[in-house]
Amino acid sequence: MGFMDKAKKMAEQAQAKLEEAQKQFNDSQSQSGSAGPAVEYDKHGRPIAQSAPADTASPQGDPLAGTSTPPPTPTPGVPPTGQGDPLAGAVEATPAAPPPPPAPAVPPTADAAPPAAPPAQPAADAPAEDRNNPSYAPPKLSSGDPLAG
Repeated sequence: MGFMDKAKKMAEQAQAKLEEAQKQFNDSQSQSGSAGPAVEYDKHGRPIAQSAPADTASPQGDPLAGTSTPPPTPTPGVPPTGQGDPLAGAVEATPAAPPPPPAPAVPPTADAAPPAAPPAQPAADAPAEDRNNPSYAPPKLSSGDPLAG
């Protein structure tokens, strides 16, 4: 029984140390966490941008609205840069057909297999059978005894 008492006493001491460490951590978090607003997230887990408190002395609106600089004149042959919708003048183009596959880089050698022979033609007296709709009729019988010789 002495061993079990020692184990129980050590477990209680370890639990007390864990609780103290947890308390210290929570205290430090609450002190440093009050420095700024809490971050909010949307339904996809992305942070929502927080608006800064409005300063009453700062001007509102477009900062470039009061400038008297005229817009730059376009230079012939040079595309406009940097402002506006980059696709505003784009014409919808249909996708081009893919390029043909490239020819083999190595020419065939003499030991390559000869080209395949053309398919065999049926005999002139036999009717051509449709490959997509095969006939299930039995073969034609010949007259006479096949074993007679």
